[in-house]
Amino acid sequence: MKYIYTHIKEFFKVSDWNEDIQGPFGLQPPPGDWADFKKRIAAEHNVIKEKYQILDEIVRSCCHLTRKSKWPSAQGQILYPILDPDLTDLGRSQAAALGYALQREAKRGMPLPSKWYVSPMKRAGETCGIEWGWLFEESKGKGKGHGVPATVIENLREHLHVHECDKRSSLSELQRDFPSFTYTPETTEEDELWQPGEVRGRETEEELVTRRGTGIAQVLDMSEDSTYISITSHSGALRGIYKSLGVPSRSLVVGEMNILVLRVKKIEELKEMDKETAEYTFRE
Repeated sequence: MKYIYTHIKEFFKVSDWNEDIQGPFGLQPPPGDWADFKKRIAAEHNVIKEKYQILDEIVRSCCHLTRKSKWPSAQGQILYPILDPDLTDLGRSQAAALGYALQREAKRGMPLPSKWYVSPMKRAGETCGIEWGWLFEESKGKGKGHGVPATVIENLREHLHVHECDKRSSLSELQRDFPSFTYTPETTEEDELWQPGEVRGRETEEELVTRRGTGIAQVLDMSEDSTYISITSHSGALRGIYKSLGVPSRSLVVGEMNILVLRVKKIEELKEMDKETAEYTFRE
């Protein structure tokens, strides 16, 4: 399925880590009224459905969660496995802090995702579990995903380097560590995307953006009836996602959460706009 995206930027301002932990993630206008936000989203959705019935307009609020692990060393010794490393202790503490902030804002009326999507890398999966596991207390403790029913999308993974830290674990290992996650057929037993330096170089920026665009389209295909969705990924991956969505690029730091409101047009078949008003032709 093909999609056209419009970033509706007036709902949220760019916020940093300290603001996220203490406030409503940049919700505008201050001090941030979630009830009003939900009304505005509903109104936007209704207007768009009337205006773009043929294109089946859908408004979605995408929570983009970024976490990139660092591997400390002592006297040149790597303290964590290089291949698809786990989240570090610092990463776990940051994810827990964000989880508490999400619980606080949920009590204030923040709408919660109905679908979760995650990179196949273990550090992203554990981040998702720590941040959202409080919603699934009955399943908490069942693996590193803490019961979150996330779907793993290969095309949401980190910018592919030649380093083994960007090579994922086997499907069997992921299913053992994250039993609550759903794995698409693209998640093969062994990693078929990552390749060592002697085979190919680093993924280019163009390749990154193309792959992220495919990943976002997959997310939308699988969440057609959902207004609020969550994506847990990595800083490089989210840079590619921003570019594929046409969202202005910005620096993303460890432990940061961004909320984007997107207007999404789904193009099911050839659509020709009135040539008196525009010269655009949309093709599947």
